[in-house]
Amino acid sequence: MNLEMNLEQFVKKNIKAFNEKPSSFKNKQFNDTQIKDYLRRRFIEKCSDVKFKEKILKNFEKLDYKRNEITEIANKECLYKNDVVHFIEAQIFLDIFKKLDLQELKDKSLEYIKEVSNDKQFNFIKTKLAKILEKALFLASIDGFSTNLLHINSGVMTANAGDSAEFLFVARAILAGFNASSVDVRSSRYDAIVDYNSTLLRIQIKGISQGGIISFRDRDRGGQGIDYRHETNRGKRITSEDCDIYVAMDKQMGICYLIPMSFADTFDDEKCTKIKLEEIEQYKENWEVIKEVAESK
Repeated sequence: MNLEMNLEQFVKKNIKAFNEKPSSFKNKQFNDTQIKDYLRRRFIEKCSDVKFKEKILKNFEKLDYKRNEITEIANKECLYKNDVVHFIEAQIFLDIFKKLDLQELKDKSLEYIKEVSNDKQFNFIKTKLAKILEKALFLASIDGFSTNLLHINSGVMTANAGDSAEFLFVARAILAGFNASSVDVRSSRYDAIVDYNSTLLRIQIKGISQGGIISFRDRDRGGQGIDYRHETNRGKRITSEDCDIYVAMDKQMGICYLIPMSFADTFDDEKCTKIKLEEIEQYKENWEVIKEVAESK
């Protein structure tokens, strides 16, 4: 490889390999954060042209709206596939929901709930349910909480997103009635403390996307000049020695999975890195876990 090759030339030559598996793409000259940031800037610049955006959407339509075909579009246009995915998703959300009347959708939802419910029970909660549905449907119409509106570079955004998951949990815990606060020491193995009846619980918090995979292992250290294969840079297993409760925070909707580490410790080293959300469904919004863990101490 020509050492004088600049980032633009490098990306054009390697875009297919990068889009195939960005997290595993290693290069001594440019790291994945530099590549993502360059591609993000390129995508934002190209999106200033309305015709370009229309072309992306028409090409996706020609590919019969198949998600696995987006990589083909990204490679052809020399773009990061995740940027294209997010753009297409946002446009389709807008396209679908601009045709819908959210008030009518709410009313139809209430009608369905009434059909499958006890009339007296339904009438008792109808007013409150209608208000909650109105808020929930609006949030659904915009694909959940807004993210990275200022196009912050990916390295900074990753760190900021981690902080946002921590703050979301602490806010949710306080709203639920618990005394909770963040831990400011970055080297700490836990991110927050919850005080339940004078018992202090250590909470580790990881942000996830809905449908994502939970890992009870830290990420490997990466970046320019770092040997990710060296043992000292490999992610460490998260166990009950590090924290009492592991919280997986869905950053899209603010949903919490509160997982006691006594449960997490039962997985072997291979399984612990790929836990599906359906496997921890019993801990979804299960705030009783805080009480149970505290009382077990």
